[in-house]
Amino acid sequence: MLSRLLTKPSSLSREAWSNKGAVLCDDLGNYDDAIKVFDKAIELKPDYAEAWSNKGVTLSNLGKHDGAVKAFDKAIELEPDYAEAWSNKGVTLSILGNCDDAIKAYDKAIELEPDYAEVWYNKGITLSDLGKYDDAIKAYDKAMELKPDFAEAWYSKGEALSEQDKKEEAIQAFSKAIEIDPFHGQAWAAKSHALENLGRTTEADAAFAKAKELGYTG
Repeated sequence: MLSRLLTKPSSLSREAWSNKGAVLCDDLGNYDDAIKVFDKAIELKPDYAEAWSNKGVTLSNLGKHDGAVKAFDKAIELEPDYAEAWSNKGVTLSILGNCDDAIKAYDKAIELEPDYAEVWYNKGITLSDLGKYDDAIKAYDKAMELKPDFAEAWYSKGEALSEQDKKEEAIQAFSKAIEIDPFHGQAWAAKSHALENLGRTTEADAAFAKAKELGYTG
């Protein structure tokens, strides 16, 4: 399963309330209390774009994606050049199935920060969801050009190549993901599946055993 990346709430905020909310959300996973803290930061400073964006991330983590989009929109209204808010809006729109608008949000983030590897990756995920595998692979390649040790991008590229029945290339991508992150159970499992499809049963069994050892249950 391909996963999208929400930018985590910033813990480098100048405002103590937003900083506290980021710690609750990012470090402790206490999303409900984090929302209250971000709301307090917004009450004290209604035009604080970072607090609105952090609230959006937290709402999305709670599965409240419609509310998250509204929070990102408010952050963008206050700070139109806020690349992280555009990126996180794209992630959330994609989760909601609004892939076309998600792509537009990613493109805006990329326009603002062309070297933002995670946005290129997220764009690739959404393009894959749309079945646009060639474009997705280009996006993953850009993400990896910017961040060569981006294991998730290598794994996701492998999945896109698999969808195109390019098994050998897919195995190479999964192998690179594993080289970077030997504990990537999904990459081991995906590599096993590709090897099995090529009739390389012994290698496939070994890769799947490693995936299971790492906790893969798919």
